[in-house]
Amino acid sequence: MVEVRPLSGESTILGNMKGAFVNVVTWAADAEQYRRNAELVIRGLGGLFVSDVLNPEPVEVRKARSSSEFDENLEDLISRAQANANAIVYGSFHMFERDDG
Repeated sequence: MVEVRPLSGESTILGNMKGAFVNVVTWAADAEQYRRNAELVIRGLGGLFVSDVLNPEPVEVRKARSSSEFDENLEDLISRAQANANAIVYGSFHMFERDDG
């Protein structure tokens, strides 16, 4: 999952929201490559940047340590990425209005 923010003021995707969280699934050798891939797809959406990457890890590692199954949307992203070694797929944006601090 990555946290995204608008580059300046308002973005087409986020409107006037402060930011959003979105699942990104991609092939990557390490956390740095994962971030670069996430930044590539988010930058391509226009007006957004990746402000944080939350717990990047391989799908199999996450599945092995998780006590519950992934939801249907995340499983769909994983399935789409598995079919293409160049895939960078993302899910729904879960927006937030303010920063809690």
